[in-house]
Amino acid sequence: MVEGKINEIHGWAAKKRGLELEPWSYKPRPLGPHDVEIKIEYSGICGSDLHTLKEEWGPTHFPAIVGHEIVGKVVTKGEKVTEFNEGDLVGVGAQVYGCLKNTCHACSHNLDPHCKEGVFTYNS
Repeated sequence: MVEGKINEIHGWAAKKRGLELEPWSYKPRPLGPHDVEIKIEYSGICGSDLHTLKEEWGPTHFPAIVGHEIVGKVVTKGEKVTEFNEGDLVGVGAQVYGCLKNTCHACSHNLDPHCKEGVFTYNS
């Protein structure tokens, strides 16, 4: 694990179902060997985020800070990250992980958005 440079994350969160937001902050977990810490400069909000806040796609884990389609700069990286360096401009879409294993039917056919081990930025 790597200690990140961002000690507290601040955002506007819904603490219950609905569109009412209020300031909220939390301490992030330590970075894993494959993690990248990003100082967010821009983030989009779209209809899917509103569906998440209103629990229209299933239960939401509250408090919830929505927003994806993130653009920012790498400030810290795990020891096994080789694709990015501190200061690199990066983007994060709706999915942040697919296993990419040859044994995974979805990933082996370039369909990683359908990976059963996928991790999404929605409600995570």
